[in-house]
Amino acid sequence: MSSHKYTVDEVINFCQNNPIYIVERVDGKNKKFIREVKMSIDEAIDEIRNLRKEFLFKGPFLDRDIKKNYLYEFHKHVRGKWCYIKLTIDDKKNVVVRVISFHESEVIMYA
Repeated sequence: MSSHKYTVDEVINFCQNNPIYIVERVDGKNKKFIREVKMSIDEAIDEIRNLRKEFLFKGPFLDRDIKKNYLYEFHKHVRGKWCYIKLTIDDKKNVVVRVISFHESEVIMYA
């Protein structure tokens, strides 16, 4: 994971030009959302590749679970639902975008 605070422009560039891995969560939220909106994993990855600066809601902020790791939170309208996307940049060897959350937003934040 990364202890570097990347700018939103850098994060978006990483999303566009590096491998993206959507984490299989224990609670299954990511897979469930992808299934509910009838999307393939490749289509979900395309949604992440197409993140824009204005979709950033919060970040960089420190991860509560992994010391000195920075997270980025985006909110994006995906197939009729607001999607909560939380990711980090794993830059220890080769850059990989690790998507921790890709599921419906649990808080109504938009009109």
